[in-house]
Amino acid sequence: MLCRVTMWMEAEAVSANLPETVAEGAVVLPAPPRMVGDLARDLTQAAAAVRAVSRGGRTTGGDVAVAAYTAVVCTGRSAARALEEAAAWCRQAPEAEVHSLAWARVPGHRHDVFEYRVTMAVSFPDDETGEHLGDTHHSCH
Repeated sequence: MLCRVTMWMEAEAVSANLPETVAEGAVVLPAPPRMVGDLARDLTQAAAAVRAVSRGGRTTGGDVAVAAYTAVVCTGRSAARALEEAAAWCRQAPEAEVHSLAWARVPGHRHDVFEYRVTMAVSFPDDETGEHLGDTHHSCH
């Protein structure tokens, strides 16, 4: 199966894990089979979440929403490096809206080595409305 992902790129890469320069405009990139599997799994799980909401049994006075955000996972050998990777990604995607962050320290390639991960739930503006999907928290003045 041949799968591709179309991305809009305008910036120069600043991460050691990314190319030094990227083309401007729409770019078609090959999508690894894992990404296709992840998308199918995410859709299946979102459908299951919607079915769970529709089963009833909820009390009034609240609301439940099911959202499918893109998860960007930045990994580093140190906490600082993982955060630097996340910051570099944000600089390369200034139109992205970060909705939430998760932090994890996970086992690395050896039992005495750990990796650090910053997972960001993000969305991009809707092509038609220009609005971001999902909640963004704002402070009150």
